[in-house]
Amino acid sequence: MGLTKNAKEYTFAMMKVRNPEIFYLHADFCKILANPTRLMIMAILAHGEMSVGELASTCDIALPAVSQHLKILKNHHMVESRKEGHSVFYQATDPRLMEACILIRTVLLDGMRKRGEIANMIDPAGVTVDD
Repeated sequence: MGLTKNAKEYTFAMMKVRNPEIFYLHADFCKILANPTRLMIMAILAHGEMSVGELASTCDIALPAVSQHLKILKNHHMVESRKEGHSVFYQATDPRLMEACILIRTVLLDGMRKRGEIANMIDPAGVTVDD
C-alpha cells in the first residue's frame, strides 16, 4: 500500500542530498566513457586482456588513436596495463564497469524496440566472438 498524500509530502520534505559530491564524481566518470571508441575498447576488454595492436585491429582504428584512448582510460583507473617484451597488454580494472555499460545499452535498446526504432537482433554487449 502506498503512502498517503500527506505522508508523501512529509517524506519529500525530509529528504536531503547529504553528499552531492558523489554526483559530480559520477558525472566526471561518465564523461570519460562518453566516447564511442572508449566504449568499444571497454566492450572488447570485457572478453579478456588484449595488446594495443590487437585492440587496434579489432576496433579497426589506428594504433596511435587506440593508444591515446587507452592512456585516458588508464589515467582514470578504468584499465590497467602490463608489459611483456615489446607489447603492452590491457585489461579492465573492474568487470562491473562492463556490466554497467551493458545494462545502459540494454535500457537504450529496449526503449528503441518499444518505439519500433530498432531491429531485435542487436546485442547490447556490442561484441561478437567468431567461432
